[in-house]
Amino acid sequence: MDKLTLTNNLHEKGNGSIFIQDDRSLLISIAAFGALRKELIENIGNDRMKGFLLRYGWKLGEKDAEKVLKMNLNTVKERILYGPELHKMQGNAAVVVTKLEVKAVCEVSAKYSISMEGIWRNSYEAVQHIAQFGIVKDQNCYTLAGYGSGFLSKICNQTVIFKELTCEVQGYSECRWIAKSLDQWGEEIKEELDFYKDTPIVQELEKTYEQLIEERENLKTSILIHEKLTQEILLGNNLESIANIVYAETGIPGMITDKHHQVLAYKGIPEVDLDELNREFKNYLLKTRRDFAIDKKERLIQNTELVKLDQHSRLVTPIILQDKMIGYCSFVYPENKKIELKIHKMLLERVATISSLFLLNEKTKFGADQRLREHFFEDILRGEYLDENEILRKGNLIHLDLSEAFRIIAVRYQFKEKNLKNELAFHGNVLELTYKYFTEKNIGILITHKANGIVLLIPEKFIMGKDKRVCAEGFLQFLSKNFSEVRFFSGISKASAQIGKVKDSYHEALTALRMTTISNSVVTFESLGIIGPLINQNNEKEVKQIAEHALGPLLKDLDEKKIDLLKTLYTFLSNGGNLEQTALNIGLSLSGLRYRISKIEEMLDKDLRNPIYMHQLLLALQIIILIDGIDLQVSD
Repeated sequence: MDKLTLTNNLHEKGNGSIFIQDDRSLLISIAAFGALRKELIENIGNDRMKGFLLRYGWKLGEKDAEKVLKMNLNTVKERILYGPELHKMQGNAAVVVTKLEVKAVCEVSAKYSISMEGIWRNSYEAVQHIAQFGIVKDQNCYTLAGYGSGFLSKICNQTVIFKELTCEVQGYSECRWIAKSLDQWGEEIKEELDFYKDTPIVQELEKTYEQLIEERENLKTSILIHEKLTQEILLGNNLESIANIVYAETGIPGMITDKHHQVLAYKGIPEVDLDELNREFKNYLLKTRRDFAIDKKERLIQNTELVKLDQHSRLVTPIILQDKMIGYCSFVYPENKKIELKIHKMLLERVATISSLFLLNEKTKFGADQRLREHFFEDILRGEYLDENEILRKGNLIHLDLSEAFRIIAVRYQFKEKNLKNELAFHGNVLELTYKYFTEKNIGILITHKANGIVLLIPEKFIMGKDKRVCAEGFLQFLSKNFSEVRFFSGISKASAQIGKVKDSYHEALTALRMTTISNSVVTFESLGIIGPLINQNNEKEVKQIAEHALGPLLKDLDEKKIDLLKTLYTFLSNGGNLEQTALNIGLSLSGLRYRISKIEEMLDKDLRNPIYMHQLLLALQIIILIDGIDLQVSD
């Protein structure tokens, strides 16, 4: 097939007419066509303009195909490939075919099935659209796509549809397209096919009117549900009542969850299926969002999304409270269930708004209750109440029986890296999460802030018969999971049934807290043996003198080097003389540790392998820590 050029096919007659091949033609600048596109968009809208240009292009392609079919070309592939040459010669774009597969469906009727891919470069439509509107998000070479569809449909004797995959108007360097006959397209092309239907304006107006009626009914339903949900909030009802009303009015199963997808309320979903549906959804989020998310925020669903899974589909929207995403509202659909996306999306977003109002109300009430408990506990610790009965009476008002035995837990936190902004946010969050932890376990507590820590009063009945260390370690692990940048330590007092002497229990917890280390983050007052009670008596001066005598030169003229030696000795003794564990804790090589140990032995003139002497030294160090408050913990 000879290469087509405009030079060989353009003929000018003397009577004011020009012909390309045998067709009388017009020479019109693409700027004029661009102006026409702009007028069409502004007057009839983008969708009607798209349909108009696709059908216009189809007619052009169909006409050219009729001429090609009359030409003496040997194969269907030659006839197909003649189209891109014609299109290029006419100045539409440079066309490159990258794939062409064609097979006969019926030789008698000359019907062919086709799959074709290619590129348009320097598309006149793209050039003009960018000139008029700049870079946009949707493909816009409608006349080119219509031309290709009309041309191939005529050649193949069945409907063939072009679809742009990328376009220069989107900022790409070229337009990529795919063309397939209907027997190879699936449901995905159905929406595109509708644009090729020449719908009279009267029918469109009727359709628009029907849509307006439908929109009005949808809006009425949405407003009705919104009013009922608002009434539930005013009545002080909970999220379960919200889920019940939505299901009763819509018949759509749904759920409300926190941001970790833990279910807060649901309706219309069998309880036996709930965990499995949530597991499937969480697995989807992990698989689809882990790889591309730069940070945790990008892994969250931040807008209303329809997620299609194997066992169900889910329309999900975030619940936003004070610019923070705190949970989700979801409609859950069984497989193959028809989804009225527009109205369901509107309804779900209203449910999320109402849920946000409910949670704001709950947060406000919770915050007031939390502050009340904090102030009450602070007053108790300061000894503001002279009458124990007054404490018991006020405890009853917040549903706490303070006549029963309790323990005080003192928690200290240490930031692994200094970040003032993070620290300020942390102080508020740690109280809220602590309340959440114990509330979920149905444990009523008192809690307040102290310098670099928090103090809790916990009824003994909730941990009676349990290992106190294990209970506290579980709580610290919960905090560490939520605040990975913070290290936590805890001291636990003895059980006491005298709320009037809570200050004594508080000092016991602080005493135990001072004895915590990185390898031993939870210490009970009972585990201190005689040290705790010993120092609580009025012989602090004498006890300190004994400790100073035992440690001798290590305490004299204390400086940073001697503090390092004391830390090494304390860690070594706390680990029972285990060199490997000590080296790991303080970040020294074994040879470096042995050097320090030998230096300490030299200064004390004692053998640190003597178990009796090791015990005496550990006791002395614990006394110094408790009385002088010297920090001998090793930080990373």
